[in-house]
Amino acid sequence: MRPSVVVTVLVVGVLGLAGCTGGGDPKPSGSGSAAAAGGSGGAVQQAGTVVEGTFPVPGDTDHTVRVEVEPLVVQDKTMELRVWFTPDEELADGGSVNIYGMTGEGDLLPALNDLEHLTQYFVLSETGQQWETDVVRAEAAGGEPVLYQAWFAAPTERVESLDLSLVASWAPFEDVPVTYED
Repeated sequence: MRPSVVVTVLVVGVLGLAGCTGGGDPKPSGSGSAAAAGGSGGAVQQAGTVVEGTFPVPGDTDHTVRVEVEPLVVQDKTMELRVWFTPDEELADGGSVNIYGMTGEGDLLPALNDLEHLTQYFVLSETGQQWETDVVRAEAAGGEPVLYQAWFAAPTERVESLDLSLVASWAPFEDVPVTYED
């Protein structure tokens, strides 16, 4: 089978699976000890950071955002990404700032890269809707974290880790662990 046919079959299979989910959103996974305010909802649990970094806000080098990444979780045909964004105190300017503003107003384009198998994964979408947190509505006060979640197709090969790129001007996160839930 040619590689383009395999990719087409994989994409059609994942989109077919998405259409059979009954229209509900995927359920967040993980549990942990540190609670954080998550947008307009209640408290959300932070499961545990495996990689982190602090980066300048794209287009605004006077402000920074702390980025904490949890392990990737594969369940059935999908893989969940959980990232916590924490704006510096001045960026929020006494109020709150959304993920869209913290990541350069449109520069957030998550991709998971499997360099060993030369495969790249992007956020799933269905009828124009991305399987990810609404980055405009998800806000945090300065110094407070906000959760971003996105879902990807599960890896085609069993892998122990993947590299994550979030914003083109930021260094990628290497070797983000992948866990499998049966």
